[in-house]
Amino acid sequence: MEAELNTTLDNIASKEGVKGVLISDTMGLCLGVRGIAIPENAPFITSLATASRSLQDQDESDKKENYPTVTVEYDNMKVVIRDHGGFALAVFM
Repeated sequence: MEAELNTTLDNIASKEGVKGVLISDTMGLCLGVRGIAIPENAPFITSLATASRSLQDQDESDKKENYPTVTVEYDNMKVVIRDHGGFALAVFM
């Protein structure tokens, strides 16, 4: 599983415009980072991803494909955050 996680991180980090990527578990533990992402941000990423699910229609809450995506913009940076059920993903662009 670790090899699959590393491959996923590498694939996302290699995309054009991506400056960093972070994956954390449901408790906010950093599972992996690439680029400018820092492990200390994992709890905040998880918190935003989890909180965003409270915004969705409760009839759709069990469908992972309908989980909300949060975009945080500041200065010249954008962070796209999404809950994927068992983990949260943040892509820094």
